[in-house]
Amino acid sequence: MSPDDIPAAGRLDRIRSLLRGLPGPLGNGDMFAWVNQGDADAVSAEAFALIDGAGLVECLNPDRPGDAPGNPAELMARLTEIDEAAAMRILIGLAATTLAYHARGRYEEGKARQVFEAMVRLLGPANRWWANTDLTAWNPVTRHTFDALVVGAGNGIIVTVLAFDED
Repeated sequence: MSPDDIPAAGRLDRIRSLLRGLPGPLGNGDMFAWVNQGDADAVSAEAFALIDGAGLVECLNPDRPGDAPGNPAELMARLTEIDEAAAMRILIGLAATTLAYHARGRYEEGKARQVFEAMVRLLGPANRWWANTDLTAWNPVTRHTFDALVVGAGNGIIVTVLAFDED
C-alpha cells in the first residue's frame, strides 16, 4: 500500500505513532515532535505557533534578551530549505545525540534512521524540508543556547521536530 492509498487521518496517526517516543527531556534540554495537517504554505505559521505555544520564544530574563524570532516571517527567514537527505541527516543526528554535549540521544542511530525513513515514506515523494541548522551552525529559533528545528511538509501533513539544549 502506497502512502497515497492511506487517508490523511491514517497517515497522521501513523506518523504520530512513529514519533511518540521522541519527545521528552534530553541532556539539559528537551525535544518536541508535532504532526498536524497542513501544506508548505502553512509551515511558518504552524512552526512559529508551536514554538511560541511551548513558551520557547518569550524572553525569561529581561537583562539577557534572547534572539528568538518574534513572528512567523522572522522564523521563516532563519530557516533554509534543504533536501530530504539533509533533513534525514539532521533528524537522525538530533535523535542519536544531544546538542550541547553530543552525548547519547533518544535512539541509537539505526533506530532513528528506521523511524525517520518510515515517516518520510508516509509524507510521500513530494515533501519539502526546512531547517535552522546543519548541526554545526544554526540560526536561533528559541531562547535557548542551542536549538535545532526541522520542518517537513508533504501530502497534506506538516511534521515539526525541535530540540533545544543548554551548556
